[in-house]
Amino acid sequence: MNRTNHPRYQLLDFTRGIAIGLMFIFHFCFGLSQLGYLQVSFSNDLSWILFRFVIVFMFLSLVGIGLFLATRKQLNPKSYFKRLLLLLVYASLITLFSHFVRPDFYVYFGILHLIFVCSILGLLFVKLHWTNLFLGIAWMIIGYSVQFDVFNHPGFQWLGMTSQQFSADDYAPLFPWFGLVLIGIFIGRSMFEGERFTSLYQWQANHWFTQLVSWAGRQSIHLYFIHFQFFYVLVYFFG
Repeated sequence: MNRTNHPRYQLLDFTRGIAIGLMFIFHFCFGLSQLGYLQVSFSNDLSWILFRFVIVFMFLSLVGIGLFLATRKQLNPKSYFKRLLLLLVYASLITLFSHFVRPDFYVYFGILHLIFVCSILGLLFVKLHWTNLFLGIAWMIIGYSVQFDVFNHPGFQWLGMTSQQFSADDYAPLFPWFGLVLIGIFIGRSMFEGERFTSLYQWQANHWFTQLVSWAGRQSIHLYFIHFQFFYVLVYFFG
């Protein structure tokens, strides 16, 4: 990405680093539960459901913010397609590896798959402002409340709105989660267009800990992929 046209905001890197750290905690505990060392129902325990929602909200809203910033002046095609290719490769490897290790719970359409699709679909909405907020909320409501049997078909499960529950180690369908990307685009335009939050987004990581977290944020795609495979290695050898 051209740093002259698209400056890197350390506050976003730091926030993304926090999100990846929380994701590590979630999947570590999930792995312990799969190995029988932790007795938790991740699909029924409200605290873990909310914990996962916070993590997904952070990741996907940051995707929306990033899309706004990347297109605010002029999209850099080289950087954009390089990131898309990386997402596609990592998402495909996660699907293949998880299908080999845990075929009954393999990742059909997880967070990286979703981010890949949203990174393309979101370009249609980056010029909107308040519409994205209302559309994002409506998208979430529809995703949580509307169900159709047709979406139970394997070819449509990635869209969401299924009437059945599916077993997967990571499942993040387009409905309702793309709504968070739209809300993120709204947040990005609200924060970075104009001078209202100048002091906030000019924040710099000066402490070793904040620098470490910010570094993790810059490497979040790689770290997400690596830690997910580490989880499967643990389950494969000790499960």
